[in-house]
Amino acid sequence: MALWTDIITPAELTGYARSFQADYEARNGSLTAFLPNKDVTDTVVRFMMGDSGLVEEARYRAFDAEPEVGRKRPGKRVVIELPAVSQEIPVSEYQQLRARNASDETLRNEIFKTTEQVVRAISDRVERTRGVVLNTGKATINQSNYISDDDFGRDAALTFTAPALWSAAGTDALGQLQTWLDLYVSKAGVQPGAIVMGNRALRALGATSGMATQLLNGASRAATLSELQNTVQGAGLPPIHLYNRRTSAGLVLPDTQVLFLPAPVAPDGESELGATFWGETLTALDPDYAIEDGETPGIVTGVYRNEKPPMIAEVVGDSINLPVLANANLSMSVKVL
Repeated sequence: MALWTDIITPAELTGYARSFQADYEARNGSLTAFLPNKDVTDTVVRFMMGDSGLVEEARYRAFDAEPEVGRKRPGKRVVIELPAVSQEIPVSEYQQLRARNASDETLRNEIFKTTEQVVRAISDRVERTRGVVLNTGKATINQSNYISDDDFGRDAALTFTAPALWSAAGTDALGQLQTWLDLYVSKAGVQPGAIVMGNRALRALGATSGMATQLLNGASRAATLSELQNTVQGAGLPPIHLYNRRTSAGLVLPDTQVLFLPAPVAPDGESELGATFWGETLTALDPDYAIEDGETPGIVTGVYRNEKPPMIAEVVGDSINLPVLANANLSMSVKVL
């Protein structure tokens, strides 16, 4: 197949795809709030993996005395290869025939709709990997055609099952959260900025002992999100962030888990926890794509068309990316159900 540029150029379609990706992530909720997007003009990322918490204290000195030499925080230099995530979806011969007597704008709209589906497929797969990374501390990809397992070195004590599940009668969930906060601080050296959970864990938390609201008739009801926020933050804990994104493969984060993470940031912001790195594909460097310098990292899209019957066209989306934990001990995952 050859690039089909009669209707739309790869550069224009790539711009549309990236704009749609940003809107799609904003509408559906994204873990980019904790692993924000970062572009790199390479196929690998290099960073210092280490603790981002407490540093060695400085020491007082006498006037005219030289400052003492401090020590840099421990860490190791890591190089990780970014895997490819791609998708292609046909614009069938029949769809083209239906649009043959229509304007170019009609066919462009068909291509745009197909591009949206391609972008959603890539976005959902990357989001699932973000969920795996935050939940386990590893970027594990186990497919029939591709297997990799990058371990970011999270302390084993930060991935565990609650000693008393929130579904068990009499569980003191608030006391547990405070204990887990102390554990997080002991490993990370800083306070967490968010508690992330889904609806099921939230309902279970609201029904636990000390959280449920007692009614006049002796019955009780589960605490609401607003009530839980007031109780949790009043106890010195960070705010609760609900996350329930689902893809064709199911929930991105298991609804049995509660995560302790740094405070959320903008999708293209900076987080000491890590980032979702988007690299530079060979496709983006193809002169026929005409992607401008500085815009090559990220999803690129183009339309190809068969030059002989059946003249099927395909929208192809190409990317290389991986969510990475630079300071894995800034994340903690607890199974509560």
